[in-house]
Amino acid sequence: MSEKKIAPDLEGFKLFLQEEELASGTVRNYLYAVGEYFKIYSELTKQNVIAWKSDLSQTLSANTVNTRLNAIKRYATYQGILIPVKAVRLQRAFSTENVITDDQYSYLMNCLKSDNEMQWYYNVLILAKTGTRISEAVRLKKADAVRGYATITSKGKVRKIRFPCLLKKEIKNYLQSLNNQEYLLQSTQSRGCRPISRRTVCYALTRFSERYGIPQEVMHPHSFRHHFAIKVMDKTKDVTLLADLLGHSSVSTTMIYTRLSGDQQQKILDEAVDW
Repeated sequence: MSEKKIAPDLEGFKLFLQEEELASGTVRNYLYAVGEYFKIYSELTKQNVIAWKSDLSQTLSANTVNTRLNAIKRYATYQGILIPVKAVRLQRAFSTENVITDDQYSYLMNCLKSDNEMQWYYNVLILAKTGTRISEAVRLKKADAVRGYATITSKGKVRKIRFPCLLKKEIKNYLQSLNNQEYLLQSTQSRGCRPISRRTVCYALTRFSERYGIPQEVMHPHSFRHHFAIKVMDKTKDVTLLADLLGHSSVSTTMIYTRLSGDQQQKILDEAVDW
């Protein structure tokens, strides 16, 4: 493959991505990735991209590396160049580790109430009882809760996020403090019609982890989605229903919630091996 000497045309690339109707956050991430690539390499070649992938894999997660690879391959397409570099292979999780337990969840919610951290009490409650991804949860509005469901478009797919009756009862008083177009997840520092950021949610959960002595590895937004999934699976035993509720494209993705955690596996093994 012949090398093509180019300079990063970030403005043109930005317009290219916007015309493809990519989300603003994705556009930002792609522009950042391309900028980082050209800080190291002056040429866009398969060999350079492979070397870049290898370097990134030393310090970043597989998901982050693949996002950056997607960015540089999309930029290559914009430049009329083919860069056939394979993504980093993701290791499938075979048990539900680093998920908040029932006891930890109850303790957290009691602590938030006791400390009058009611805004964060409602934020966590909504995450834990809708099973939404944080990217979806920050887009939920009062009007969605009143209607009983939200229609979310993500990655070209449309799905419904449903609000259980119990959740609607628990947030009834909170909803009265919002207008129909206000977002459900709010920051204690600012209220209004702008969505809260994922970073703000993560920072708050880390802060509460330290305050209440809850392990930090279970205090992240996705932990509450996993908690929701485990609880629904335990009560319904219906993996197809759960796949729909979580917005999974394939039931095989949802099958993780039919598996036992490492601690559960160890307990059963210890009880079984008695010879």
